[in-house]
Amino acid sequence: MLIAILNQSNGAVADADVATMEAAITRQIQAVASAWNREAATVTFYSDAGAVPAGAYGVAIVPTIDGQPAGVVGYHAENWGLVAAQPILANAQTLTGDWSVSSTLSHEVLEMFIDPACNLWADNGQGTCYSLEVCDPVEAPTYPDPVNGVSVSNFVFPSWFDPQGTAPFDKQRQVTAPFTIAAGGYANYVRGGQFTNAAGGYENYVHGGQMQQQFGTTYPGWRKTMKSPPTAGRMARSQRLLALWHT
Repeated sequence: MLIAILNQSNGAVADADVATMEAAITRQIQAVASAWNREAATVTFYSDAGAVPAGAYGVAIVPTIDGQPAGVVGYHAENWGLVAAQPILANAQTLTGDWSVSSTLSHEVLEMFIDPACNLWADNGQGTCYSLEVCDPVEAPTYPDPVNGVSVSNFVFPSWFDPQGTAPFDKQRQVTAPFTIAAGGYANYVRGGQFTNAAGGYENYVHGGQMQQQFGTTYPGWRKTMKSPPTAGRMARSQRLLALWHT
């Protein structure tokens, strides 16, 4: 799996800084791959979008995200993602700190790596289904790359999505039980729905429930205002309805 990083921020973020982020995320994804028993993805910064190989996944840093509510800082869909520099830099920094450009980019890359089709759910065994996003529940505090100090997102282990899972549940040891939210995290979930297989099991849908959100106790207000999706009775992550609203 190749995840290409592109800088299309119109100067809001320097190429040199994006290259520094790429180096940190490349090291981080090795740890994520080990924790999730996956073969590590290759993460490469391309200064020329035309050089990205066919079939690659991609995350681009852009000024703002067209067609989304003002201030949305990023999302990933089935094989591509965006990180919006301007709303981040109005509230945070480029390379360091929680909710920085670097930690947001790390977040999107890791979630694309673990769920590239953006269609996975986890049932907590009590009637609630959580979208399988590995950074959302423990989004902050971030932690520094050990080599260059760039801030990258915390992430959860498979045990977080297992009702019978045992510790540890995340890289930074912020939570102590499955399906729990760190003070600086959040989660999208559907309660009271049921799974239905369509097209011979090719797609999984959640019917009869409504997407809800849970925020940690220290989740900043400026971020909450960016995470208010329209309500809908039927949600299908494979159709990007959830992907469009998480960062």
